[in-house]
Amino acid sequence: MKDYRGVADTVAEEIDAGRLKAGERLPTQREFAREYGIANSTATRVYQELARRGLVVGHVGRGTFVRDISE
Repeated sequence: MKDYRGVADTVAEEIDAGRLKAGERLPTQREFAREYGIANSTATRVYQELARRGLVVGHVGRGTFVRDISE
C-alpha cells in the first residue's frame, strides 16, 4: 500500500515544477485512485493533505483545483 503523504509529495512536486498549473482541475478522486494505483480512501487522504498544504481547493460539485500559490 502506498502512503498518502508520498503520493501527495509527488503531486506537490508536479505543482512546483509547473506541470500542474494554477486553476487546473484535478481528476475525480476515483480517477486519481485508478491512475496512481491506490485505494479510493487513500486518494481522499491525498486530496485532504494537498488542501491542508494550501496547494489545492475543492468546490463541491465542481471538483478540486490547483490553487494559485503566487497570491
